[in-house]
Parts: sequence; structure tokens; C-alpha cells
Amino acid sequence: MSRQRICSEGGAEKEVHYRIAVLGAAEVGKSSIISQFLYDRFNSEYKETVEELYRGQYNIDGIRLTLDILDTAGHHEFPAMRKLAISSSDAFILVYSMTDNNSFDEVKKLREDIIAQREKVPIVIVGNKSDISSNVSPVDKETAASIACVDWETGFVQASAKDNTNIVGIFQELLRLSDFPQPLSPAVRRRRMSMPTTSSSSNSIHKHSRNSCVVS
Repeated sequence: MSRQRICSEGGAEKEVHYRIAVLGAAEVGKSSIISQFLYDRFNSEYKETVEELYRGQYNIDGIRLTLDILDTAGHHEFPAMRKLAISSSDAFILVYSMTDNNSFDEVKKLREDIIAQREKVPIVIVGNKSDISSNVSPVDKETAASIACVDWETGFVQASAKDNTNIVGIFQELLRLSDFPQPLSPAVRRRRMSMPTTSSSSNSIHKHSRNSCVVS
């Protein structure tokens, strides 16, 4: 990632800082993925997002990793905000719903927008809602995985925010593509265990091949 910061002085702890934008159509589960990753929580009630910035901090093998995660609007009313999100982020998670073929078409458009602005940047495609029976899913997972990994040369993860399936794997894959291969799961568990049982929210930062396919 071009904007990652790695700092150390003498024997001091290294610091790595990544900004990740989560993009996709409305109601595909972007906010739910972030909530499960950071807080191990799933909210079944849909709440429209304009833009929210979250922060997760982890200690991994002597490296202090900070992830700023930008949750973006799923509608097209805010093109300037979307353009800024693309230009200011180090990596991207593009989410579609496995129950909605139109949301996969939106991912295709988003990827085109990203590569038009950014020549080479880590991207992970996420097929969310894998908990829903495959016989009602209009998006074929093998086809989507092939497009992502072979045609686009991005990462691909099939996940369920509701069941918390492969959620950490999404961010692990993104970090792997960013040449940060250290395991993320133990640090995520430690952070969750140290968190208070309740948290407050605001519109500011919430502080709390080469490519691979993860298909369950």
C-alpha cells in the first residue's frame, strides 16, 4: 500500500497504518461486515450509511497495526464522496450480495472506477450472505470467484456477516495482498476480549496466484 506507514526507532515498536474503503451497493452487508470484524456483533436491522470511519488497532509480532475502515454509502447520491474515498484509501473491499445479481454488477462498476483512478491497489471481492441457501442465490459463486481471481486478479472471499463466517479472512486476505502476511485472527480475538461490553458511536472515527479465493 502506497500510504502505509512503518515507523520504528531503535528497538521501538513498528507502526503500520492502512486506510481501507468498503464499497458496494445498498443492503449488501458492508456495515455488518465491519461490525462483526471490529465488535463481533451483527445487527439485523438495516440502517442507511452515508459515511462512517472506524478504527481497529492490533499488536502483531511487535508491530502496531492500525486499520482505518471507511464504511461508504451504497447509493449514488454522493459521487464526490465516493471519488474521494477511492483517491484517499490504500486498499478496497468490494461487497456484493450472493442473493442479488445487480449488486455484483455494481462491484464490476466500482472496480472499474478504482482502477481508473488507481493503477495498482489491493482489492478483495466479497460475496456476502453465504448463509442463504444456494438454490435461491442468483450469483454463482464459482463464476464470481473465477472472475475475481482470474480475470481481475483480485482476492475473493465468500462470507456471511450474519453467521460471522470468513469475516476475519476478508481483512487477512487484504493484508496479505498488501504484503503484510502476519496472522490477524489472534490479534482480533485479543482486541475483542479487551473491549468493554458496551460502546458509543459517533460520526467521527470509531476507535475500537498472488490472489486467493476463499469459498465455503
